[in-house]
Order: sequence, then structure tokens, then C-alpha cells
Amino acid sequence: MIQVSINNTLETLDKNSTVLKALEVLGYKKTAMLGVAINQTFIPKDQWAETQLNDQDKVDILNPVSGG
Repeated sequence: MIQVSINNTLETLDKNSTVLKALEVLGYKKTAMLGVAINQTFIPKDQWAETQLNDQDKVDILNPVSGG
């Protein structure tokens, strides 16, 4: 098991968790318009399935906001 901070909340995940797996576990829809950064580095959506999370990573999940 690993512990990662997701939007400033400590979460415990399986050791081999990817960004996509973490999003699924946390209840995010695969089709949702989201932005994800790990340790302040943006991760493109096409890399979520292969990007491995590590113990103590800081993950930010962002929902786009429209307006002007």
C-alpha cells in the first residue's frame, strides 16, 4: 500500500496504482473533463493509464471552470 495526498486529503492506495486507477477508486468518471498534476507536473490524459503513483506523491485533480 502507498499513501498519496489527493487534493490535500491523504489516501491509501494499492502499491501498483496508476492515475487512472486512483481516479476510478475515488469515483471520478473516465469521461469527466479533469486535469491531473503529480508533484506539480501536469499529466496528459493519454498517460493516465500508464503513470504510476508513488508513496508520498502529491496529486491535484482539477475541474475546469468556464466563465469570462
